[in-house]
Amino acid sequence: MKYFELNDDINFPNRWYLGDISEVDNWELSTSIPQGSANLKVEVVRGGDEMDFTFTEAYGVPIVSLKVREALNGIQDIAFIPVQVLGKKCATEYFVLVTRKIVECVDEGNSEFQKFEENDPVRPDKAGEYRAFMKLRLDARKIVDIDIFRLMKFEVSVIVSEQVKERLESVGTTGLGLAAVV
Repeated sequence: MKYFELNDDINFPNRWYLGDISEVDNWELSTSIPQGSANLKVEVVRGGDEMDFTFTEAYGVPIVSLKVREALNGIQDIAFIPVQVLGKKCATEYFVLVTRKIVECVDEGNSEFQKFEENDPVRPDKAGEYRAFMKLRLDARKIVDIDIFRLMKFEVSVIVSEQVKERLESVGTTGLGLAAVV
């Protein structure tokens, strides 16, 4: 099966940019539903056209439209939390996409990457984890019956199966970039 990394289309014309989500730890929203997430709000930091898919600026939290939520109906290991967009009257509802599954499946032999080192001046707590990928390849044998997940040791990355990719493309999802990783 083929897999793809979800990306925010930074070339989307006249796009909006969304900031932090208030009232919760934005890092927690990657893989869980934190306490106090009943009334989430996200600020528009630069106005522009709404998109069906975007990441917030600082923490890379995926924000999706109602259309995307409906397209992903029935996919396991994800959840949606309603989020109010501040500073803009929106044509649709928006949600935080929470991806609960984390999989260790990077094919290090065929990927190009950097890792955080011990005593890293910026993030010493991340020693041994991935800092960046120049080329990402996954070992598909380690991904069994999973349609959407985050990468262990690089949880900012959201990976989807070909089935999810096709669902998103079939509804004309705006703001979405996809890069093949398997």
